[in-house]
Amino acid sequence: MAEKYNQKYTIACYEADANQLLKPTAMLDWMQEVAGRDATRLGFGYNDLIQNQTAWVLSRTHVRFHQYPKWRDIVHLKTWHKGAFKVLYLRDFQLVEEAGEALASATTSWLIIDMNTRRMVRNPELASSPETCIFEHAIEQPADKITLPNDIEPTLAGTYKVVWSDIDTMAHVNNVKYVGWALDTIDENILRDKPLKEILVNYDAEVLLGEEVKFYHYKQETEESLVFYIQGVVEDKIQCQARLLVQPWQIYKEAMSQNSIHTTSPIAHLPHQ
Repeated sequence: MAEKYNQKYTIACYEADANQLLKPTAMLDWMQEVAGRDATRLGFGYNDLIQNQTAWVLSRTHVRFHQYPKWRDIVHLKTWHKGAFKVLYLRDFQLVEEAGEALASATTSWLIIDMNTRRMVRNPELASSPETCIFEHAIEQPADKITLPNDIEPTLAGTYKVVWSDIDTMAHVNNVKYVGWALDTIDENILRDKPLKEILVNYDAEVLLGEEVKFYHYKQETEESLVFYIQGVVEDKIQCQARLLVQPWQIYKEAMSQNSIHTTSPIAHLPHQ
């Protein structure tokens, strides 16, 4: 039977924001690293896949923050492979404090690509083996496709030219960079006063060194929250989309106190294509 991978972290000063709380991007950095470590442990990590000129790429991410740990807190990030869903492979995460209370939950969807053609390939062995899969949900539904609300025209928030420090081992912009760029389109006073409660990201296409990315931004406001839609566009093609939900601290705390946060929910099976 498969076991969850568990990595312990002490939140460093550079992983905390001006409120001395964990940066969302720091958790995303941890997530991509522990995903790789667990995949290696299970026999389908980078070194295993590259033998066939294939590799993992992240397609979608959905994160919900239940409460934020602080600078110097000790936390544990757990992850597990859930098997296949259509053409995607699912991996979930749970960030917990030392006593076990949930701090954040996440689900991610991955593709395997041919490194030469950059096209998707499938690996049926990863679909539903009890030796590698754990059929529990951190977030029940796989990360959704982002759809903008009807009749809106996002405004241009800025442009950015990709530099060397944005590029990762796959020779394209690292997935966490997109989230940092999306957050930077939001006014700093909003982020200072309203915690980020939810992140949904679709990675639609690669962005490469030297390309110029235009960021289009749209804000949808309700009594209880602000929702930001951000699109990263290269030469009129959408490369990445993000949906970020923030809430005032008081509403955020009330919502957390009214909801019992469970670490995971068991499932009988996942549908396969």
